[in-house]
Amino acid sequence: MKTRTPIKVSLINPFLKESYDDTQLITIAYLTIARGNDYPLDAASYLTGLTLIMSGVVILFRGNKYKWLSIFLAAFYGISMILLLFILKYQNVTNPSSTLRFVYFVICTGAGAAAGIFFVCLWPTGRILVGGLGGFSLAMICLSTRTNGLISNQLIRYIWIGICTILNATLAGIQRFYQYVAIISTVMSGCYLLMLGTDVFVRGGMLASFKTFWGYNQPEDYLYIVDTNVIIILSTIGFVGGTFGIGAQLLELWMNQRREDIIIDDDQMTMTSTNEKSDLIGSFTKKLKGTFKKGI
Repeated sequence: MKTRTPIKVSLINPFLKESYDDTQLITIAYLTIARGNDYPLDAASYLTGLTLIMSGVVILFRGNKYKWLSIFLAAFYGISMILLLFILKYQNVTNPSSTLRFVYFVICTGAGAAAGIFFVCLWPTGRILVGGLGGFSLAMICLSTRTNGLISNQLIRYIWIGICTILNATLAGIQRFYQYVAIISTVMSGCYLLMLGTDVFVRGGMLASFKTFWGYNQPEDYLYIVDTNVIIILSTIGFVGGTFGIGAQLLELWMNQRREDIIIDDDQMTMTSTNEKSDLIGSFTKKLKGTFKKGI
């Protein structure tokens, strides 16, 4: 009987470290091509992709400036994600119809919008949500950098996501550090939303891997593979977009702080000038009274 020699997949994709035989390679190649079938391009997909891209661009470059919008989007995506995970857990969504997918989109959008408005009114709590979403986005981006996830053990994945989310949310709750934590959080959130929105149309596998990283079984033994499309998305949006986003928001923060300092200096100069005028008027009045008394 002829034995099959294991072939290193790293010859095809350097991000794959395991060895597979030729049958497994064919399966992996098939899954790479067909893994987007669970997310057909219908009305719900287009709306989801456009929503992710538009909101991602806004908070990536202007997240710290539009504080209320950042809080709204943090609550919006937080509640939408919880509902989505609930649907994936308790509903048969392996191959839903276009109508059912649109219903899911409307439900998640409506609940997310209501939660966003609610937490805008509770803005101190909303700041914590901004930090939490940023930490969660950072954790998911890190997991997406390696085939089958940077962390393969599901329990450790949960711990990693929890640590990043809680740590960043805690830092965002400290008023002294909030501005800088908000910049980092909104940039991370914007990058991840842009990645997911772009992947809706590119079908590189990042959107489908969302279920994998949360421990849900994918159809046909789905395997998340870091291929050329994923590398391009991670490098352009994650590195280039993240760098420009942090730079733009820090520059805007510095300009606002300088403008506030100028206004404070102008107010101090105005108060000093007013005090000097008051002193002159007071001394002139005293001299006038003294002269009047001498004349009497």
